Amino acid sequence: MTDATNNFGIAQSGDGQIINLGAMAVGRGARVTQHQAATAQALHELQTLHALLNEQATRLPEASRADAETALSEVADELERTEPDRTRLAAALSRLTGLVKAVAPLAETAESLRQTIEKIALS
Repeated sequence: MTDATNNFGIAQSGDGQIINLGAMAVGRGARVTQHQAATAQALHELQTLHALLNEQATRLPEASRADAETALSEVADELERTEPDRTRLAAALSRLTGLVKAVAPLAETAESLRQTIEKIALS
């Protein structure tokens, strides 16, 4: 019989079945974070924002549109990295939200993206 107070590991058994539990942490003070759902949501919002930027292109000055596309690309690049640079990501998001704030659909989607990415960065 095992003493549960001294159990610091994981025991897995069964009829050869593989159980995928996702991220796990074992041991005293162990921590784990999993960002898959939030990252998938951020990538979806990024695609939506890109499509909206194309649809609403005439509502932004040409220079602002080009700068917004650059900032959007920087956000996408950082999200694709294994460990995104939070400073670069925050700066690109800040530029992006500032550039599109005059067009409501773009501003709303950019703000939603910013909030989603903030959740990822703070967890």
